[in-house]
Amino acid sequence: MTKQIQAILFDMGGTLRRTIDNDEGVERDSIRRIMELLGADGSVDGFAQLLSRRAKAYKGWAEKSLIELNENALWTEWMLPDWPVEQVSEIAIQLNQLYRESLGKRAIFPETQEVVLRLFRRGYRLGLVSNTTSSVEAPTLLKELGIYGCFETIVLSSICGKRKPHPALLLQAARTMGIHPDRCAYVGDRPDRDVLSARKAGFAQTVLVQNGNGPIDLTNDPLLVPDFVIDNLNSLLELFPPRREDKRNKSQTKPTVYDVSFSTMWAVRNFSSLNDFFLAARRLGFAKIELNHQINSEMLERVDLKQVQFSSVHEPCPADISAEVLKQRDWLISSTDEKCRREGVKAIERSIDLAAKVGARTIVIHAGHISADRTIENQMRALFKAGRVHSDEYQILKDRLIKYREERINPGLTAVRNSLIELLDYASPYNIVLGLENRYHYLEFPGPDDLEVLLDLACPERLGVIYDVGHAQTFDRLEFYPHIAWLERFASRIIGVHLHDVAGITDHLAPGLGEVDFDVVAAYLPENAFRTCEIQTFNTPEQIKAGLKILSDRGCISNTKECIP
Repeated sequence: MTKQIQAILFDMGGTLRRTIDNDEGVERDSIRRIMELLGADGSVDGFAQLLSRRAKAYKGWAEKSLIELNENALWTEWMLPDWPVEQVSEIAIQLNQLYRESLGKRAIFPETQEVVLRLFRRGYRLGLVSNTTSSVEAPTLLKELGIYGCFETIVLSSICGKRKPHPALLLQAARTMGIHPDRCAYVGDRPDRDVLSARKAGFAQTVLVQNGNGPIDLTNDPLLVPDFVIDNLNSLLELFPPRREDKRNKSQTKPTVYDVSFSTMWAVRNFSSLNDFFLAARRLGFAKIELNHQINSEMLERVDLKQVQFSSVHEPCPADISAEVLKQRDWLISSTDEKCRREGVKAIERSIDLAAKVGARTIVIHAGHISADRTIENQMRALFKAGRVHSDEYQILKDRLIKYREERINPGLTAVRNSLIELLDYASPYNIVLGLENRYHYLEFPGPDDLEVLLDLACPERLGVIYDVGHAQTFDRLEFYPHIAWLERFASRIIGVHLHDVAGITDHLAPGLGEVDFDVVAAYLPENAFRTCEIQTFNTPEQIKAGLKILSDRGCISNTKECIP
């Protein structure tokens, strides 16, 4: 294999996974569930035959036109055109998955996980390009294996709108990754789809995997002849040795590194190990890492922490006692039970110990709550989502919640104050700064007035604010505190910021997917405050990379002078 290959892109069906035939009982059960969702009467066998005829008609049209419809269009226009559009649209993805399950079980080849991980660790940038009617199946399978995060881009025909052998899917993947097609290899199992589309797209290499299906019938058409034919994915490890940077190639594009941290929030379920997350974070453009409260000692023991730069540790980390368990036991620094409060302090002390060990200078602290009862707030959030935030019902609930907080705040605030005094003493020898994060729920500490009281406990070099953009935006949308108020009031005490976007009151989105005004945010951020992207696992690598570019363009983050190897 030539040394110029930078990226390896994979087909899915027949390449990374196979389909196992179902028995008749499983097939009938899936069709029956479709009928129950629709409220359809009649014979299960008859309904199955109807769907089969329509699926075959759609497949013929799609293969001829090289157009792929999304689930909504597929089921409203082809599979169930005689049913109400509104009813079918609402459950189209679910209907599609049930129908696909009726046709067979999708099973990953045994060698898939190991081969993908080894190629990723060898320095190859990976992508997935697949013909499929499902927008959710492939990502779900990759997440189950803990390799989703290894794929820099996932291009599916049901989302792209084109089908292989049209080259659009492969060209889109290469363009998204910022790699010229002549630096890409494509691995598939069909000459007429995979090899042809890769040739049309100008890919450098094509590899066909037989996967136990017997010899592949190759023609004399050069567009259909692969560069390599292998028995299974394991042979890719012989074709693609560990990559080495080609220093002679001055035209080689190197991704930018931004002076920003990536929270391990995105690691959970996307990677099988933290080492792979650290590697992916670097390739995406993050210079540092924030360890969050989903990471336990067992995960940390499997990695070389000295090889990574850490900006911060988000307590309780290590989460050997999870954040949820701490809440259930009331082991929080806000607890009015002294024994419980001390356990909350111990949890944060363990995080301080870890921060000292890994060289992180800041601890991100959740300061507990006044009450764990979110009944009123949940009702308010439901009204918000229903577009009734200005209703009398909403205002009544809001007034009740504000009164509830005012009547009960003092004992918990006193507990938080006492806990912080103890934690400041504990952190002082390590020269570690405590950061109080503005929270997502109204009954949590601190609100703006609470925060001002607590900040008086120590100077800015020892105690500051972790300004969470998404939480501030959510409170603004719920009409509790204006977003700008946090910035105007506490900008001088901000020591770190959690950057993510918010759509309505759904937060932890990649920047650019919501409504946050990052220009305003940038105007208030202190230059020396560390930046962390705190992004949930459902955000794709493409969305995260685009989000970094948005943050850079808005002035929220800056580039470092280094480049990713």
